[in-house]
Amino acid sequence: MLGAIGVPAVAAEPPAPPTAAGNLTPAEEVPVLAAADEAEKVAAKYAGSYAGAHWDAAAKVLYINLVQPKAKQADRRQEVQAAISSRLATSTVTTRYRSVPLSLDEQKALIARFMQDRGKWGGKAAVDNVLSGSVDELTGRIKAHAVKGAAALQVAARKNFGSAVDITPGAAPQAQSRYYQGSPYLGGMALWDDQNDPRTVGTATCTAGFNWTRHSDGMGYVSTAGHCASAGTSIFQADKNQRIGYIGTRYLNNSEYIDFAFVKVTVGGVLPIVYVGGADTDAYRDVTGIDTGTVTGVTVCSSGAITGLVCGRIASRTSSVVVSGVLLNQQTCVDADAGVTRQGDSGAPWLTTYDPYTVKAWGQHTGTVDCAGDNNVDMVFSTVQNISARAGATLMIR
Repeated sequence: MLGAIGVPAVAAEPPAPPTAAGNLTPAEEVPVLAAADEAEKVAAKYAGSYAGAHWDAAAKVLYINLVQPKAKQADRRQEVQAAISSRLATSTVTTRYRSVPLSLDEQKALIARFMQDRGKWGGKAAVDNVLSGSVDELTGRIKAHAVKGAAALQVAARKNFGSAVDITPGAAPQAQSRYYQGSPYLGGMALWDDQNDPRTVGTATCTAGFNWTRHSDGMGYVSTAGHCASAGTSIFQADKNQRIGYIGTRYLNNSEYIDFAFVKVTVGGVLPIVYVGGADTDAYRDVTGIDTGTVTGVTVCSSGAITGLVCGRIASRTSSVVVSGVLLNQQTCVDADAGVTRQGDSGAPWLTTYDPYTVKAWGQHTGTVDCAGDNNVDMVFSTVQNISARAGATLMIR
Protein backbone atom coordinates (compact mmCIF):
# COMPACT_ATOMS: atom_id res chain seq x y z
CA MET A 1 0.00 0.00 0.00
CA LEU A 2 1.20 3.51 -0.70
CA GLY A 3 2.42 5.16 2.45
CA ALA A 4 2.92 1.88 4.30
CA ILE A 5 6.71 2.19 4.38
CA GLY A 6 8.01 4.99 6.58
CA VAL A 7 10.98 7.22 5.84
CA PRO A 8 13.20 8.13 8.79
CA ALA A 9 13.28 11.84 9.52
CA VAL A 10 16.54 13.64 10.13
CA ALA A 11 16.22 16.18 12.92
CA ALA A 12 17.28 16.78 16.49
CA GLU A 13 15.49 14.62 19.00
CA PRO A 14 13.13 16.36 21.43
CA PRO A 15 13.41 15.71 25.16
CA ALA A 16 12.12 12.40 26.52
CA PRO A 17 8.30 12.30 26.45
CA PRO A 18 6.39 12.79 29.68
CA THR A 19 4.04 10.16 31.01
CA ALA A 20 1.72 9.32 28.13
CA ALA A 21 -2.04 9.52 28.18
CA GLY A 22 -4.03 6.32 28.56
CA ASN A 23 -4.39 3.96 25.66
CA LEU A 24 -7.07 5.17 23.26
CA THR A 25 -7.86 1.87 21.53
CA PRO A 26 -9.98 -0.56 23.55
CA ALA A 27 -7.97 -3.76 24.03
CA GLU A 28 -10.77 -5.86 22.57
CA GLU A 29 -10.52 -3.99 19.24
CA VAL A 30 -6.88 -4.92 18.59
CA PRO A 31 -7.60 -8.53 17.48
CA VAL A 32 -10.74 -7.32 15.69
CA LEU A 33 -8.74 -5.00 13.44
CA ALA A 34 -6.13 -7.69 12.78
CA ALA A 35 -8.86 -10.18 11.84
CA ALA A 36 -10.54 -7.69 9.50
CA ASP A 37 -7.20 -7.09 7.75
CA GLU A 38 -6.77 -10.84 7.21
CA ALA A 39 -10.31 -11.15 5.86
CA GLU A 40 -9.65 -8.43 3.32
CA LYS A 41 -6.46 -10.16 2.13
CA VAL A 42 -8.29 -13.45 1.53
CA ALA A 43 -11.29 -11.84 -0.17
CA ALA A 44 -9.00 -9.82 -2.45
CA LYS A 45 -8.41 -13.00 -4.46
CA TYR A 46 -12.01 -12.78 -5.65
CA ALA A 47 -12.58 -9.53 -7.51
CA GLY A 48 -15.42 -7.43 -6.17
CA SER A 49 -16.23 -9.84 -3.35
CA TYR A 50 -15.15 -7.89 -0.25
CA ALA A 51 -17.45 -5.27 1.23
CA GLY A 52 -15.68 -4.37 4.46
CA ALA A 53 -16.37 -5.40 8.03
CA HIS A 54 -18.27 -3.99 10.98
CA TRP A 55 -17.48 -4.25 14.71
CA ASP A 56 -20.51 -4.34 17.01
CA ALA A 57 -18.84 -3.37 20.30
CA ALA A 58 -21.95 -3.97 22.42
CA ALA A 59 -22.57 -7.49 21.12
CA LYS A 60 -18.84 -8.34 20.70
CA VAL A 61 -19.52 -9.48 17.13
CA LEU A 62 -17.31 -8.90 14.10
CA TYR A 63 -19.41 -8.91 10.94
CA ILE A 64 -17.59 -9.60 7.68
CA ASN A 65 -19.41 -8.47 4.54
CA LEU A 66 -18.98 -10.50 1.36
CA VAL A 67 -20.40 -10.11 -2.14
CA GLN A 68 -20.38 -13.53 -3.73
CA PRO A 69 -22.40 -16.03 -5.76
CA LYS A 70 -24.63 -18.17 -3.53
CA ALA A 71 -22.93 -21.33 -4.70
CA LYS A 72 -19.58 -20.04 -3.43
CA GLN A 73 -20.68 -18.50 -0.13
CA ALA A 74 -19.98 -21.45 2.16
CA ASP A 75 -16.54 -22.15 0.65
CA ARG A 76 -15.35 -18.56 0.82
CA ARG A 77 -16.61 -18.04 4.35
CA GLN A 78 -14.71 -21.12 5.46
CA GLU A 79 -11.59 -19.81 3.74
CA VAL A 80 -11.86 -16.43 5.46
CA GLN A 81 -12.63 -18.01 8.84
CA ALA A 82 -9.58 -20.23 8.60
CA ALA A 83 -7.42 -17.18 7.91
CA ILE A 84 -8.71 -15.07 10.81
CA SER A 85 -9.16 -17.73 13.50
CA SER A 86 -5.64 -17.32 14.89
CA ARG A 87 -6.17 -13.56 15.26
CA LEU A 88 -9.21 -14.13 17.47
CA ALA A 89 -8.02 -17.21 19.35
CA THR A 90 -7.55 -15.45 22.69
CA SER A 91 -10.57 -13.15 22.45
CA THR A 92 -14.29 -13.55 23.13
CA VAL A 93 -15.23 -12.10 19.74
CA THR A 94 -17.87 -13.89 17.66
CA THR A 95 -17.54 -13.80 13.87
CA ARG A 96 -20.55 -13.62 11.61
CA TYR A 97 -20.86 -13.25 7.85
CA ARG A 98 -23.28 -11.13 5.86
CA SER A 99 -24.06 -11.32 2.15
CA VAL A 100 -24.35 -7.77 0.83
CA PRO A 101 -25.18 -6.35 -2.62
CA LEU A 102 -22.22 -4.01 -3.24
CA SER A 103 -18.46 -4.24 -2.79
CA LEU A 104 -16.54 -1.38 -1.18
CA ASP A 105 -15.42 -0.11 -4.57
CA GLU A 106 -19.00 -0.18 -5.86
CA GLN A 107 -20.20 1.71 -2.78
CA LYS A 108 -17.59 4.43 -3.32
CA ALA A 109 -18.46 4.81 -7.00
CA LEU A 110 -22.20 4.97 -6.35
CA ILE A 111 -22.08 7.66 -3.67
CA ALA A 112 -19.52 9.70 -5.59
CA ARG A 113 -21.82 9.77 -8.64
CA PHE A 114 -24.85 10.62 -6.48
CA MET A 115 -23.10 13.60 -4.89
CA GLN A 116 -21.41 14.82 -8.04
CA ASP A 117 -24.73 14.80 -9.93
CA ARG A 118 -26.72 16.71 -7.30
CA GLY A 119 -27.24 19.63 -9.64
CA LYS A 120 -28.63 17.32 -12.32
CA TRP A 121 -31.17 15.49 -10.21
CA GLY A 122 -32.05 18.16 -7.65
CA GLY A 123 -30.90 21.52 -8.97
CA LYS A 124 -29.63 24.30 -6.72
CA ALA A 125 -31.66 23.01 -3.75
CA ALA A 126 -29.71 19.75 -3.79
CA VAL A 127 -26.34 21.46 -4.25
CA ASP A 128 -27.02 23.84 -1.35
CA ASN A 129 -28.57 21.38 1.09
CA VAL A 130 -27.39 17.82 0.40
CA LEU A 131 -23.93 18.04 1.97
CA SER A 132 -23.16 14.43 2.82
CA GLY A 133 -24.06 10.90 1.87
CA SER A 134 -22.86 7.32 2.09
CA VAL A 135 -23.96 3.84 1.08
CA ASP A 136 -25.33 1.53 3.74
CA GLU A 137 -22.88 -1.37 3.81
CA LEU A 138 -25.59 -3.95 4.55
CA THR A 139 -28.40 -2.91 2.18
CA GLY A 140 -26.62 -0.94 -0.53
CA ARG A 141 -29.05 1.96 -0.07
CA ILE A 142 -27.90 5.53 -0.52
CA LYS A 143 -28.31 7.45 2.73
CA ALA A 144 -27.97 11.21 2.37
CA HIS A 145 -28.73 14.16 4.63
CA ALA A 146 -30.17 17.55 3.78
CA VAL A 147 -30.07 20.75 5.82
CA LYS A 148 -33.46 21.75 4.37
CA GLY A 149 -36.13 20.21 2.12
CA ALA A 150 -35.25 16.56 2.71
CA ALA A 151 -38.64 15.16 1.64
CA ALA A 152 -38.77 16.97 -1.72
CA LEU A 153 -35.13 16.19 -2.45
CA GLN A 154 -35.74 12.49 -1.74
CA VAL A 155 -38.49 12.45 -4.35
CA ALA A 156 -36.17 14.07 -6.90
CA ALA A 157 -33.30 11.73 -6.13
CA ARG A 158 -35.44 8.61 -6.46
CA LYS A 159 -36.45 9.62 -9.97
CA ASN A 160 -32.81 9.30 -10.99
CA PHE A 161 -31.39 6.67 -8.64
CA GLY A 162 -34.42 4.48 -7.94
CA SER A 163 -36.18 3.76 -4.68
CA ALA A 164 -33.01 2.77 -2.80
CA VAL A 165 -32.35 6.39 -1.76
CA ASP A 166 -33.16 7.87 1.64
CA ILE A 167 -32.65 11.58 2.32
CA THR A 168 -33.23 12.62 5.91
CA PRO A 169 -32.92 15.97 7.70
CA GLY A 170 -29.33 16.69 8.70
CA ALA A 171 -27.59 19.14 10.97
CA ALA A 172 -26.02 22.21 9.43
CA PRO A 173 -22.22 21.97 9.11
CA GLN A 174 -19.98 23.54 11.72
CA ALA A 175 -17.05 25.72 10.69
CA GLN A 176 -13.52 24.27 11.08
CA SER A 177 -10.38 26.34 11.22
CA ARG A 178 -0.43 22.48 20.52
CA TYR A 179 1.40 24.89 21.35
CA TYR A 180 5.04 23.90 20.80
CA GLN A 181 8.25 25.85 21.28
CA GLY A 182 9.93 25.22 17.93
CA SER A 183 11.81 22.76 15.72
CA PRO A 184 11.64 19.81 15.34
CA TYR A 185 7.99 20.11 14.40
CA LEU A 186 5.52 17.47 15.53
CA GLY A 187 2.09 16.42 14.28
CA GLY A 188 -0.86 17.85 16.19
CA MET A 189 0.82 21.18 17.01
CA ALA A 190 -0.96 24.52 16.63
CA LEU A 191 -0.43 26.51 13.44
CA TRP A 192 -1.13 30.17 12.60
CA ASP A 193 -1.31 31.96 9.26
CA ASP A 194 -0.99 35.42 10.83
CA GLN A 195 2.16 36.47 12.65
CA ASN A 196 0.21 38.90 14.82
CA ASP A 197 -2.64 36.64 15.98
CA PRO A 198 -2.82 35.85 19.72
CA ARG A 199 -0.86 32.77 20.77
CA THR A 200 -2.98 31.62 23.70
CA VAL A 201 -4.39 28.10 23.88
CA GLY A 202 -7.50 27.89 21.74
CA THR A 203 -6.51 30.50 19.14
CA ALA A 204 -4.83 28.39 16.43
CA THR A 205 -5.76 28.84 12.78
CA CYS A 206 -5.41 25.12 12.12
CA THR A 207 -3.63 22.00 13.37
CA ALA A 208 -0.58 20.27 11.91
CA GLY A 209 -1.28 16.80 10.58
CA PHE A 210 1.25 14.01 10.32
CA ASN A 211 4.66 14.70 8.82
CA TRP A 212 5.44 13.43 5.31
CA THR A 213 8.30 12.79 2.90
CA ARG A 214 7.51 13.91 -0.65
CA HIS A 215 8.51 11.55 -3.43
CA SER A 216 9.45 14.43 -5.74
CA ASP A 217 12.29 15.83 -3.60
CA GLY A 218 12.78 13.45 -0.64
CA MET A 219 12.27 16.33 1.81
CA GLY A 220 10.30 16.27 5.05
CA TYR A 221 7.11 18.34 5.21
CA VAL A 222 4.66 19.52 7.82
CA SER A 223 1.04 19.24 6.67
CA THR A 224 -2.45 20.54 7.41
CA ALA A 225 -5.88 20.75 5.79
CA GLY A 226 -6.10 22.22 2.30
CA HIS A 227 -8.85 24.65 3.24
CA CYS A 228 -6.76 26.26 6.01
CA ALA A 229 -4.78 28.65 3.81
CA SER A 230 -4.02 29.37 0.18
CA ALA A 231 -0.78 28.41 -1.55
CA GLY A 232 2.13 30.66 -0.63
CA THR A 233 0.70 31.66 2.78
CA SER A 234 3.31 31.87 5.55
CA ILE A 235 2.76 29.46 8.45
CA PHE A 236 3.91 30.23 11.98
CA GLN A 237 4.42 28.32 15.21
CA ALA A 238 3.65 29.56 18.74
CA ASP A 239 6.64 31.90 18.65
CA LYS A 240 5.47 34.86 16.56
CA ASN A 241 8.99 35.27 15.21
CA GLN A 242 9.26 31.61 14.16
CA ARG A 243 8.04 31.14 10.61
CA ILE A 244 7.93 27.42 9.88
CA GLY A 245 7.59 27.89 6.15
CA TYR A 246 4.72 28.32 3.72
CA ILE A 247 1.83 26.46 2.13
CA GLY A 248 3.17 24.62 -0.89
CA THR A 249 1.04 22.26 -2.95
CA ARG A 250 -2.58 22.32 -1.87
CA TYR A 251 -5.27 19.74 -2.61
CA LEU A 252 -8.82 21.02 -2.34
CA ASN A 253 -10.86 20.50 -5.49
CA ASN A 254 -14.32 19.22 -6.28
CA SER A 255 -14.45 15.42 -6.50
CA GLU A 256 -11.01 15.12 -4.85
CA TYR A 257 -10.35 12.47 -2.21
CA ILE A 258 -8.34 14.66 0.15
CA ASP A 259 -8.43 18.05 1.88
CA PHE A 260 -4.68 18.45 2.36
CA ALA A 261 -1.76 20.84 2.05
CA PHE A 262 2.00 20.54 2.39
CA VAL A 263 3.81 23.09 4.52
CA LYS A 264 7.23 23.65 2.93
CA VAL A 265 9.64 23.83 5.87
CA THR A 266 12.18 26.65 5.50
CA VAL A 267 13.48 26.68 9.09
CA GLY A 268 13.98 23.57 11.23
CA GLY A 269 13.11 19.91 10.76
CA VAL A 270 10.36 17.37 11.33
CA LEU A 271 9.94 14.11 13.23
CA PRO A 272 7.45 11.20 13.04
CA ILE A 273 5.95 12.12 16.40
CA VAL A 274 2.47 13.40 17.24
CA TYR A 275 0.87 15.12 20.22
CA VAL A 276 -1.78 13.02 21.99
CA GLY A 277 -3.84 14.70 24.69
CA GLY A 278 -5.69 17.91 25.47
CA ALA A 279 -5.24 21.25 23.73
CA ASP A 280 -2.37 22.24 26.05
CA THR A 281 -0.76 18.80 26.33
CA ASP A 282 2.98 18.20 26.32
CA ALA A 283 2.54 14.42 25.85
CA TYR A 284 3.45 12.90 22.52
CA ARG A 285 3.99 9.50 20.88
CA ASP A 286 5.90 7.95 18.01
CA VAL A 287 4.02 7.26 14.78
CA THR A 288 4.80 3.63 13.99
CA GLY A 289 2.27 2.53 11.38
CA ILE A 290 -0.84 3.30 9.36
CA ASP A 291 -4.36 1.94 9.20
CA THR A 292 -5.10 0.10 5.98
CA GLY A 293 -8.33 -1.56 7.09
CA THR A 294 -11.93 -1.37 6.04
CA VAL A 295 -13.79 -2.16 9.26
CA THR A 296 -16.50 0.16 10.60
CA GLY A 297 -17.72 0.50 14.18
CA VAL A 298 -14.22 0.75 15.70
CA THR A 299 -12.81 3.61 17.75
CA VAL A 300 -10.61 6.36 16.31
CA CYS A 301 -9.56 9.73 17.77
CA SER A 302 -8.63 13.18 16.53
CA SER A 303 -5.87 15.12 18.30
CA GLY A 304 -6.47 18.79 17.55
CA ALA A 305 -4.96 22.07 18.75
CA ILE A 306 -8.31 23.46 19.88
CA THR A 307 -10.34 20.53 21.23
CA GLY A 308 -7.59 18.08 22.05
CA LEU A 309 -8.68 14.47 21.90
CA VAL A 310 -12.10 13.75 20.40
CA CYS A 311 -13.02 10.12 19.83
CA GLY A 312 -15.81 8.31 18.03
CA ARG A 313 -16.67 5.23 16.04
CA ILE A 314 -16.28 4.91 12.30
CA ALA A 315 -19.72 5.05 10.70
CA SER A 316 -18.65 4.89 7.05
CA ARG A 317 -15.47 4.64 5.00
CA THR A 318 -17.15 5.64 1.75
CA SER A 319 -18.76 9.01 2.53
CA SER A 320 -18.97 11.85 0.05
CA VAL A 321 -19.36 15.22 1.78
CA VAL A 322 -19.37 18.94 1.07
CA VAL A 323 -16.95 20.81 3.34
CA SER A 324 -16.03 24.46 2.83
CA GLY A 325 -18.10 24.39 -0.35
CA VAL A 326 -16.06 21.58 -1.93
CA LEU A 327 -17.31 18.06 -2.69
CA LEU A 328 -14.90 15.45 -1.33
CA ASN A 329 -15.23 11.72 -1.97
CA GLN A 330 -14.00 8.67 -0.05
CA GLN A 331 -14.01 10.48 3.29
CA THR A 332 -14.18 8.48 6.53
CA CYS A 333 -17.18 9.48 8.66
CA VAL A 334 -16.84 9.35 12.46
CA ASP A 335 -19.91 9.30 14.70
CA ALA A 336 -18.79 11.22 17.78
CA ASP A 337 -19.02 9.57 21.20
CA ALA A 338 -19.08 12.89 23.06
CA GLY A 339 -18.42 16.27 21.49
CA VAL A 340 -16.93 17.13 18.11
CA THR A 341 -13.93 18.97 16.77
CA ARG A 342 -14.01 22.75 16.51
CA GLN A 343 -12.66 25.53 14.34
CA GLY A 344 -8.87 25.32 14.43
CA ASP A 345 -8.78 21.50 14.59
CA SER A 346 -8.71 21.20 10.78
CA GLY A 347 -5.76 19.15 9.57
CA ALA A 348 -5.44 17.32 12.90
CA PRO A 349 -4.18 13.74 12.97
CA TRP A 350 -6.75 10.94 13.30
CA LEU A 351 -5.16 8.03 15.13
CA THR A 352 -5.41 5.02 17.39
CA THR A 353 -3.05 3.73 20.07
CA TYR A 354 -2.17 0.19 21.06
CA ASP A 355 0.39 0.87 23.79
CA PRO A 356 1.44 3.88 25.92
CA TYR A 357 4.13 5.09 23.53
CA THR A 358 3.02 4.75 19.90
CA VAL A 359 0.18 5.57 17.53
CA LYS A 360 -1.16 4.26 14.26
CA ALA A 361 -2.10 6.93 11.72
CA TRP A 362 -5.55 6.82 10.14
CA GLY A 363 -5.96 10.17 8.43
CA GLN A 364 -6.16 13.95 8.74
CA HIS A 365 -9.12 16.04 9.80
CA THR A 366 -11.32 17.60 7.13
CA GLY A 367 -14.26 19.04 9.03
CA THR A 368 -17.68 18.48 10.54
CA VAL A 369 -20.88 17.54 8.77
CA ASP A 370 -23.84 15.27 9.49
CA CYS A 371 -22.49 12.18 7.75
CA ALA A 372 -23.81 9.47 10.11
CA GLY A 373 -27.48 10.35 9.54
CA ASP A 374 -28.25 11.06 13.19
CA ASN A 375 -29.16 14.74 12.72
CA ASN A 376 -26.06 15.65 14.71
CA VAL A 377 -22.76 17.11 13.58
CA ASP A 378 -20.26 14.31 12.92
CA MET A 379 -16.63 14.41 11.75
CA VAL A 380 -14.84 13.40 8.55
CA PHE A 381 -11.20 12.83 7.64
CA SER A 382 -9.07 12.11 4.58
CA THR A 383 -7.32 8.76 4.86
CA VAL A 384 -3.54 8.32 4.94
CA GLN A 385 -3.78 5.99 1.95
CA ASN A 386 -5.58 8.56 -0.19
CA ILE A 387 -3.24 11.38 0.86
CA SER A 388 -0.21 9.25 -0.01
CA ALA A 389 -1.58 8.24 -3.41
CA ARG A 390 -2.86 11.67 -4.44
CA ALA A 391 -0.09 13.86 -3.03
CA GLY A 392 2.82 11.57 -3.87
CA ALA A 393 4.20 11.30 -0.37
CA THR A 394 5.09 8.73 2.28
CA LEU A 395 3.99 9.05 5.87
CA MET A 396 6.97 9.42 8.22
CA ILE A 397 7.04 6.57 10.72
CA ARG A 398 9.60 5.13 13.11
